[in-house]
Amino acid sequence: MKLPLLLFPFLILFQLPAPALENFSKSSFGPRIECNAKMIDLMKKRIMSKEEPFWSYWKGCQKDIETALKTQAKPYQGDHCLSFHGAAQDQGTAARLLAYHWLIDGDLKSGSHAINLLNRWASVSPQPGTEFNPKIRFPNAGMDVARGMLPFIVAYDLLGSHPELTQEKKIKIESWFRQLVKVVKEGIQRWEKHNDFGNQEFQNHHASHVLGLVLFGAALRDEKLIQFAVDSKDNPKDFKELIAGLILMPGDKPHGGLRGKPLHAGELQDRYRTNEGSGLTYCHLTLTLLLYTADVLNRVTGKDWVNWKAPTGECLKLSATFYSDFFRLRNARLHGDYYFRDQRTIQNNLPFLGLFEVALHHWPEVPNLKAIVRSMNRAKTQRSWLCYYGLPLLTHGVQKP
Repeated sequence: MKLPLLLFPFLILFQLPAPALENFSKSSFGPRIECNAKMIDLMKKRIMSKEEPFWSYWKGCQKDIETALKTQAKPYQGDHCLSFHGAAQDQGTAARLLAYHWLIDGDLKSGSHAINLLNRWASVSPQPGTEFNPKIRFPNAGMDVARGMLPFIVAYDLLGSHPELTQEKKIKIESWFRQLVKVVKEGIQRWEKHNDFGNQEFQNHHASHVLGLVLFGAALRDEKLIQFAVDSKDNPKDFKELIAGLILMPGDKPHGGLRGKPLHAGELQDRYRTNEGSGLTYCHLTLTLLLYTADVLNRVTGKDWVNWKAPTGECLKLSATFYSDFFRLRNARLHGDYYFRDQRTIQNNLPFLGLFEVALHHWPEVPNLKAIVRSMNRAKTQRSWLCYYGLPLLTHGVQKP
């Protein structure tokens, strides 16, 4: 249950200390955003030994790798942030897959092409994503940059030791990233100055902003930027506040009200989107954004942000556990029937499932998460943008769920 704001100063006295960033790593060795060197070594070992389902999953990526190798750089320099999001996500996804191909199979050509895609986007003027028309999707520019750039940022992180990623190219790419940080921060200010656009005080836009800043901060090795995203009086919706505000507990007053239905621990504020038949879709999105953020923070800071718990009990484990049953059973009427309007939306559950490989990686003891992963055809898990991870089975998949 959320408590009145006046009580929060007193809660600080009793709250367990949150993870700090004093262990922030500035080492240049190895990736750390979507995975780290240890995880890559395990991926390579599993593939070399043809261990299932990992071997078949990687074989299933080969056609997409061939397509990615043919992808020509087409930097988007227009003023529409949603068009930027789509173009950056498409080209960044190709670059990220090629970066994985280089790391796993040692294919220098794939790594080289991924670097070329990144470098071309960073080299044009005006830089992509820096000249949006504020009259177009005014509330959405920060979110569109944060989510659209995710695969490009991961690709850059994965390619750090590639011989063709020269210092000159790194400077150019990181200069572009710095400009995009400004767009995400401006998005935060727009939501704050405009009363969260209709009092939507906690929702997926806020989670997107924080994720974007953590990603850019990790790629730029900028401790101050990550601190701003995670825990800062200057950030009106930092990561800690989002965990406390987006995740619901019995007794809370969620957006859209209760409608005579029970409220369960771990539900997310975006549940109200069930009005349009997409409550579960948006809750999955918010859970994905928050878990991805925490997962990155674990590797970047060396602290356990995935299991961070707010003073009033909110934590990601509750949300992952609660929503897994809906997607496993494809039944929107579970847990009190609040989401019944979403039934058609979740009939095809395949694009949603990759996230639960990541969830089980972090909480292997949770029966609900074991059940959903066991129900999947893991070797054919869709590499969907709804998961945001590039290769969730390879990076996070457990051997025997």
